[in-house]
Amino acid sequence: MRIAAFTGSLVDSRVGAHAIINAANPDVGLGSGVSGALREACGGAAFQREVRERLEEEYGEPLQPGDCLVTGPGASIAFRWVLHVPSVDYRRTDAETGGSTGPSRVRACFRSALEESVALAREHGLSGQFVLATPLLGAGHGGLGSIVALDVLMGTLRDYLHECPTEEREVLARVVFAVLTPEEARLVALAAGKQGLSFAP
Repeated sequence: MRIAAFTGSLVDSRVGAHAIINAANPDVGLGSGVSGALREACGGAAFQREVRERLEEEYGEPLQPGDCLVTGPGASIAFRWVLHVPSVDYRRTDAETGGSTGPSRVRACFRSALEESVALAREHGLSGQFVLATPLLGAGHGGLGSIVALDVLMGTLRDYLHECPTEEREVLARVVFAVLTPEEARLVALAAGKQGLSFAP
């Protein structure tokens, strides 16, 4: 499995992802930032209704850290699935940071999205081909910043690969980090190298 960076929007078809991660809140309200871009790309209000209906069917309550709500892409043809994880919670103060998120929340969210991606890849005959794309969970509205968020995300990915069975390690072909600037893309490469992960521009 290789790490890559894409400078631009997560919902851009050039990312080449099978699934993308939505940096959601527990109620999966698609407001601003990544969620807002996703809402527009996937059909606006109709997609928001679809997501809320799916949340009610699957969980019947707001998402908790470690939950991952899988939906289709609505009107978008750029990807096949959206993995909604509650990477921020504006209703509660995070115990680690005093803000809307913290390293433990981000770690749990990313881990659950990785596990769902592996399950989707196997179920749909995409083992060894599956591409997962993610924003820098917790970096923006969460307040962690790019460097801290990347350290948590790459550490989570490293631990997941070390802990999962050997046959699962190559199920995901690539994990693409969608960033806004070339400087952030450089940080992705540095963070991957720090954790001993393979980076392919």
